[in-house]
Parts: sequence; structure tokens; C-alpha cells
Amino acid sequence: MKTSEWLKKYDIRLKKGLGQNFLSNSNVSREIVRKSEIDENDVIIEIGTGNGILTEEMARKAKKVITFEIDERLKPLLEERFEGSNNVEIHFEDFLNTDLSKFKDIPKLKYIANIPYYISSKILEKIFVESPKFEYAIFMFQKEFGQRLMAKSKKSYSPLSIFVQTYCTVEKIMDVSKNNFVPIPKVDSVILKFKPIYKYVEEIDPKDFMKFVHKCFSKRRKTIKNNLKEIIPDTEKYLTEVQINPSSRPEDIPLETYIELYKKLLGRRGAKEGS
Repeated sequence: MKTSEWLKKYDIRLKKGLGQNFLSNSNVSREIVRKSEIDENDVIIEIGTGNGILTEEMARKAKKVITFEIDERLKPLLEERFEGSNNVEIHFEDFLNTDLSKFKDIPKLKYIANIPYYISSKILEKIFVESPKFEYAIFMFQKEFGQRLMAKSKKSYSPLSIFVQTYCTVEKIMDVSKNNFVPIPKVDSVILKFKPIYKYVEEIDPKDFMKFVHKCFSKRRKTIKNNLKEIIPDTEKYLTEVQINPSSRPEDIPLETYIELYKKLLGRRGAKEGS
């Protein structure tokens, strides 16, 4: 059945507040799975089962699909769609409240999902901060949001783009037209692939680094010196030690320099604790 037919059968009206724009073109879901190179040893975590169109395609290839759906109105639809399926595990709960450590023993863990725009940032932060080791994450976002994640500097640069690019390589997989969704959203989508760089996870605590970068961007129109003076008393000296002009704005500073800045701060903390 088509997406619209499934929804009509169970009299489900999609909620704007939950960011519900369901993929309706099975060719797109098949292409996502093809490009994801899923094999019979993979365990996939999906965030936002929706009507199950992507879940169904992934289940044909993967060892197991563990999928999370917050909207319990979809339960009868999904129970019918996956009746008899032995490799689809549906959790009707908020993924953001899930303890990801329970997946630590899964050797080939991957994340693949079309996630609601309004929680995209929270989901990315949760995965990078809390998830056990995973091979990659492939997510569909609104196009503008995806472009911000890949931004290297200037207008689109943000704490999240710095954070994501510190811990992952980011690769564009494909664009998806808004006409492939029900209801049709206002904008097109893009699918990105995130491959973890575990070297940095071991060197830099993700949660603490994220707090630091948010502090650097706390007042975007202010200088980096102004934003850091609350946590670093001799800010100007600290910045010049890593060859940053104290009057620079946060978006003018390259990604690698943020890593240097943070490591320098860690060094200072360690020196204070040891004195």
C-alpha cells in the first residue's frame, strides 16, 4: 500500500507539532538502502519509524532493525505492516530518553533515519555524546539544516557544525525533493552520512567540548574574547597563544583552531588542579 493508503486505513492525520512528513516514494527508500550498503550482519537503529516505508526496506537487508516511534497512534498500522517480521523491533518511546548504553554489545551498529527537523540537533548531540561505537549514521534533514552542518565558516557556521565535524567526516549522499513526502513540506531534503572519528572522542570529552563551543558562540555578534572572558580571566593572552586575533568573531575561526583552543583550556585546567 502507498503511504496515503496506510494513513487513510487507520484514520491517522499527521501532526505538524511532531514534524510528521512521511516519505511516500518507495523508490527513494530503496535508494537510501542501496547507498547505505547494508548487509546481513548490520543492526540498524532508526529514529522515527513513521509509516514504516524505510524500515521495511532496511529489514530486507539488515540482520535487525531497532526502530523508535513516539506517536502511539501508529501502533496498529506498524503492527500490521510488520506482522510476522522476525528482525524488526519497534519501541514506542522517545528516542531522546533512551539509554543508548544498552546497545554497547552490538558489533556492527548503524543509524539510519528520516528525523524530524525540530529535534535534529538534539538527536545528533545525543548520538555523538552518548552512543556506543557505531560505524556510521545516515540521516535525512531539511536541506538548509544539512548545509549548515557541512559549513566550514562564515554565515552558516554554528556550534553544531563545529561539533559534528570534530567527531565525524560528513558526506552528502543525495538530495530528496519535497514532492516525495506526505504531506508535502515547504522545503527539499538532503541525506548526509556521518562517519565517526574516534581519535577525537578519546582525546576530547564530547559533552564538555560542546559546552565550550556553545560558550564561544554565546553572543554571535560579539568577539571571541568577549564570549570567553567569563570562563578565562586572561582571555587575550590565551587567544594570542594559539594565534587568534582577540577581536575575531566566532564564525571567523577555523574548526581546527577550536580544537586547539579547547585543548589549551584543558591544559590550563590540569595545571591549576596540579598546583
